[in-house]
Amino acid sequence: MLWREILDARFPDALGGLVAGSTARGEDTASSDVDLIVLLSGRPAPMRRTERVRGRLVEFFVHTEASFVEFVDRERQSRRSPLLHMCAHGLIVCDHDQRLARLQGLARDRWSAGPAPLSVGELDDRRYRLTALLADLDDLADEVDPIDRTALAAAVFTEVADLALVSRGRWSGAGRWLGRRLRDTDADLGRNLASGVRAAVLGDATMLVTCGRAELDRLGGPLDAGYERRA
Repeated sequence: MLWREILDARFPDALGGLVAGSTARGEDTASSDVDLIVLLSGRPAPMRRTERVRGRLVEFFVHTEASFVEFVDRERQSRRSPLLHMCAHGLIVCDHDQRLARLQGLARDRWSAGPAPLSVGELDDRRYRLTALLADLDDLADEVDPIDRTALAAAVFTEVADLALVSRGRWSGAGRWLGRRLRDTDADLGRNLASGVRAAVLGDATMLVTCGRAELDRLGGPLDAGYERRA
């Protein structure tokens, strides 16, 4: 197995290794990146390294058991954890003493449990932020600069999608993973947001504003005057 050969060559003392992403799902192509989680007993973990191996870009996520848990706990605060997702859904290629299997079991339990719910203060922050973005979008109704329209439309898409996910107890993501998670959770909203962004960039923000206001209404309505946040 290619990934076992790479693991043995780069980290001969590894306690275990796991391949993640499209490679683990059997959906990779010749141009796909390869994500490898490597479990060590100590140094040089924790570290992250990217190499080109046999024409493929390989990212090594190198951890001890303790550093893996520490990094995941840090990521979970943002309600998205790529490392947790990789471990939970990856394919173990070697595991000398079942440590990686136990770690994967922990990752699967944590992933299934979902992120921490939004606190009242966090929800107010999100409502306030989205309310302000939608107001800006209305203000730009006659804006001719495509850069401004595109930047604001992208910001609204991200804010609405992230809020829709975390308020439903679902993990969020970045880039294409934000879109994938939204599609899995509320495909109609995802399609409407995508259509709304395209229309807003061309000058019609109606659909995008409607999507944003619907999410706000679901979560208590817009929030501007009366908002207060103390340090």
